[in-house]
Amino acid sequence: MALICTLDVEMAARKLTTASLAKQIGINESTISKLRRNQFSMIDVKNFEKICLALKLQPGDLLHIEDET
Repeated sequence: MALICTLDVEMAARKLTTASLAKQIGINESTISKLRRNQFSMIDVKNFEKICLALKLQPGDLLHIEDET
């Protein structure tokens, strides 16, 4: 099983770039990029909260568990 973040889909739907979202919420672009590419091992709760609030989403809207088979 894998934890998948659909931040890239949500950002595309809103026509947001990594740079614009990072500037809007005050976090590092690399943090957003890692989430978009599903290359994260941990998620800082405060940063994730900022992302969810900015996009008006619940955490479950962005994180999903997928079977790897």
